[in-house]
Formats: sequence, structure tokens, C-alpha cells
Amino acid sequence: MKHPYPLALAALLSGLGLAASAADSQSTSPGQRYYEKTCAKCHEAGIGPVIKGRGFPPQTYMIIARNGMNAMPAFRVTDIDDATLEDLANYLSRTEAPKAAAPAKK
Repeated sequence: MKHPYPLALAALLSGLGLAASAADSQSTSPGQRYYEKTCAKCHEAGIGPVIKGRGFPPQTYMIIARNGMNAMPAFRVTDIDDATLEDLANYLSRTEAPKAAAPAKK
């Protein structure tokens, strides 16, 4: 090998990327991860209502999640355990409303 440094640098940088993604997942709560993985598929795609920034107490989110509402199905304990649901409800109760999209310029 003429120049081992680029290979060593690439290996170092890839390791730093893995460490950064691991740190991000550690700073994200289980409830937030569940929201991003499951809830956002409907609630950020215009299928379900926006649930971030609504100012509901955590208990409201928990009741709706366990019992369902309108087109939203009920989530059983086998879908989301009580601890994760409580964390999700606390996360949602603290979120701010999403910023409105700026109108497209012509």
C-alpha cells in the first residue's frame, strides 16, 4: 500500500459516525422513538390530526392511545407497553406545535 492514511482516516470517520448515531439514540427517549417509528406515519402525513403541540395532559394521550378514537385504532399493551406509552404521552405533552409550511413562491 502506498498511502495507508486515507484508509485509516475513512475507518476513523466511519467510527465517529457510529458513535454520533449511538449518542443520538441515547438522547432520544423511548416515547419519542415510538412516535417517530409509529405515530408519525399517520400524524405527520396528513392522515391523522397533528398531535404535537396540542397542550393535552399526558393522561389524554394515554387514554386515546389505549382506547382509540375515530379512525385511530386502540393500541394494546402488546403494541406499546405501559412505560413506553407513559413516556410517549409525556413527550407529546411537552412538544411545540409544528411550524406552518411557508407558501410556495411563484
